[in-house]
Amino acid sequence: MLMSYPTRIVNPLISLVVFQVLAVGSLFSQTLPVSGRCAVTSVPAQVRAEGLTERIGDIILQCSGSNPGAVLSGNLSVILPVSVTNRVDPISTNLTHDAILSVDFGSGYVPTGIAGQISNQIIAFNGLSVTVPSSGNFSIKASNIRAAVFESGLVQPHPIQAEIAFSSTASIQIDQSQLVVAYAQTGLFATLYENGITCTGSSLPSSVNVPNLFAAGTAFASTRITEGFGGAFQPRSTGDDNGTRFLIKYSGFPANTQLYLPDAVAGSDALTPSAAGDLGYSQRIGQYVPGSNTLVLARVLGADSTGTGGSPLPLPGNGGSGPLALTSASAVPLSGGSGYAVYEVIDSSPTGLESAQFPTFFGISNVTSPAVAQESISFAPVSTALTASPTAPIPRFAGLIPPSDCSIVGDCGAAYFPQLSVTGVSTIQLTAVSGGAQTGAAGYIPIANLGGGLLNWSATVNYQQGSGWLHLDNIAGVNYSSIIVTASGQGLAAGVYQANIVINAGPAGSATIPVTLTVTPAPPPVSTVTVSKVVNAATFDATPLVVGSLGTLMGTHLSGKSVSVTFDGMPANLLYTSDTQINFQVPDLGPKTSTSLVVTVDGTSSAATTVLLSPAWPSVFSNGILNQDNSVNVAANGAKAGSILQIFATGIPLNATVSVQIADRKNLIPLYAGQAPTVPGVQQVNVAVPSDLTTSTTQIVICAAVGGQQYCSSGSPLVIQ
Repeated sequence: MLMSYPTRIVNPLISLVVFQVLAVGSLFSQTLPVSGRCAVTSVPAQVRAEGLTERIGDIILQCSGSNPGAVLSGNLSVILPVSVTNRVDPISTNLTHDAILSVDFGSGYVPTGIAGQISNQIIAFNGLSVTVPSSGNFSIKASNIRAAVFESGLVQPHPIQAEIAFSSTASIQIDQSQLVVAYAQTGLFATLYENGITCTGSSLPSSVNVPNLFAAGTAFASTRITEGFGGAFQPRSTGDDNGTRFLIKYSGFPANTQLYLPDAVAGSDALTPSAAGDLGYSQRIGQYVPGSNTLVLARVLGADSTGTGGSPLPLPGNGGSGPLALTSASAVPLSGGSGYAVYEVIDSSPTGLESAQFPTFFGISNVTSPAVAQESISFAPVSTALTASPTAPIPRFAGLIPPSDCSIVGDCGAAYFPQLSVTGVSTIQLTAVSGGAQTGAAGYIPIANLGGGLLNWSATVNYQQGSGWLHLDNIAGVNYSSIIVTASGQGLAAGVYQANIVINAGPAGSATIPVTLTVTPAPPPVSTVTVSKVVNAATFDATPLVVGSLGTLMGTHLSGKSVSVTFDGMPANLLYTSDTQINFQVPDLGPKTSTSLVVTVDGTSSAATTVLLSPAWPSVFSNGILNQDNSVNVAANGAKAGSILQIFATGIPLNATVSVQIADRKNLIPLYAGQAPTVPGVQQVNVAVPSDLTTSTTQIVICAAVGGQQYCSSGSPLVIQ
């Protein structure tokens, strides 16, 4: 989540403060002749725009032409456009010994020991006294000044400019008072599952480490982090509480999830970069050579939820000086499906552009329904402390969501990123009665992800004539899903109406499906609520209905301000209503073999209709058989022997034992049989086509066994290539 930070406004009193500093400086001035000139220079540092304690470049005053033996006294102030954030003393809370003022008389810089006095955007070194050496030349350096660079904004890249004020009564001249001391740019880019991790059943090995997790086929989601510039990922250095850290947050996992992360991660320039195999590298165990100045991360244990505190795990030993194999993994504690983990940079290149990727393994047993978990990442520790503090961590960062790193890595169009696919349906033709409901079969749009990662999509309708006459049962989803399209003639005169359904998956692509609705004239009005037939919603055949599955009833005068459908007095969940059609989900009626259906519209009820019930009655949707590439199985697009089919049906209870018959091959065991993701009342069956079947047009039958009795669907056409 993007954290909220106050906007830094340059204090209008700064000029007054500087004036006071100059005035105080006169107390330290002396009347001995100090002449000459000081050239002010700096080597601007590259700093992270997310940073709150970034080190700016050293500021150097190179003075020459002064009188040997003269004493230069005064105060040196550095004024920034953002807050100075060096750590201050806990008692004298505006003094810091973290920033250093040094003097060089020709044999190297020696610290003066003068504490910096911080006041918002100013750091002043008061009481400077320098005796000019015999050469008449000397240098003064202010180093290790830290700044809340985040306050300067996120424009890429942008300079941080300092103003130098030196107060003294001496006649020495300063050749410039303003100079650039840093260039700020985004330091962290990432590829991750910030839009959702699809949770599926996944087993764990008996002994958990990275090789065993890979070998067991444990599900994972990879995260990649990349520097915005060389040196943005930094190991711990003098004055730091820790190296650069990364805070990974998780939420939305099922309660029985066990989450694991590698204890250490080798970066892109290590001997063997760590990789799970889904982001450009083959699957591999990371190897790191100690002291090689290549990127390596270590898990931090004991850190709080901002990434503060704790200690990084030691890298594994190997008993020698060779490379370290990074094989160990440990759990991420979860509470209510949420948790966090922290990594810290242990080693890195100070100049090369580096990245690292790591898998989040999740073991989940007994998956009863689809779930989508969330992940986020940021620099850490995350803080809102924008001013100098005696206790806030150094370094610290604003909690910003990193932009995508694919443009830096150069893989934005790679196959392991999501790619939208909508196949097997070029147009949808619907019919309805003027002022009434749809009269024909519903449209069906299969949605698939032909790439990797997660495909987040949404669907909208653009009407060319009229408005509001289309209904989509699904307007957004993740990866594989479908949309059932129905129409209504309410408010429409007889005629032809057109619209476009636009499915948008952002950078993963988009698809447009034209829809044509033909509206026929309405029959003479009938005043009573009538039910003409009750059918299953998949084939519109008059079959027994099944508890929890979908049904459709046809009739007249079925729409109004208040509409209900009851089975023996128990209300059904209504998915769609119009004047001539209602789609519903059958409520839990127990072991009954028949029930009495009544439709009530605005207080007027239909005659009771007897509806037969069955423990199971599989019925496959039209265009509801998908090939392994998620295209619809049709005459011109058959399935290959040995490939996986996805069949979408209704009438299969959760407690059924499901089998499949393809051609003469009976009792095929499905790879998956259960609820279809995000579509209530629809079941999904995944089954492999026997590898020895030859090219043919045959039939596929879905069977569901309940209580010792088997119920099978009518045969659906299946094309095998």
